[in-house]
Amino acid sequence: MTYSYLRYALIVLFLGLGLLLHVQLGLSQAWYLYLAGFLLLVSHLVFGNVWLAFNSLKRGQPEKAEALLRQVWNPGWLVRSNRAYYYFTLGMLYLQHKKPGEARGHLQKAISLGLRKPNDHALALLNLAHIAYLQKDPGLARQALAEARALQPTDLMIKDNLQRMEGMLGRG
Repeated sequence: MTYSYLRYALIVLFLGLGLLLHVQLGLSQAWYLYLAGFLLLVSHLVFGNVWLAFNSLKRGQPEKAEALLRQVWNPGWLVRSNRAYYYFTLGMLYLQHKKPGEARGHLQKAISLGLRKPNDHALALLNLAHIAYLQKDPGLARQALAEARALQPTDLMIKDNLQRMEGMLGRG
């Protein structure tokens, strides 16, 4: 959280100092401060706090992750990979809040945008399989599990949960 507030403070500082120099000495002395403030603002709009939120969720801090995601002004402005992880993190948060319908939509968006790491992609597919199982759609659950298994995840927790899910589908 401190990093995002620091970014906001720097934007205000650069633009404020730019305005002060512009009024007192003219644009030729202030343009670089305007540029620095503008670049920080644009970087916040296209990159957001997505990686901070994703890492907070991985560390078991969902409240912090939610707060950081709320600071994203418009997910459509994010670059593609950041947008994918925005939806992935949001989907995982909705799962924690026991809202599988919303989680499913966000996880599907994340997968369609393309997650960088195979483990993240497999985790999204595993959660989609779990949602399909809960919604009594074993065909979709098996399909998602097969796709997740094909990614060959290296994370032991994901492998274990894939086996558990396959066992649940085998019994069901």
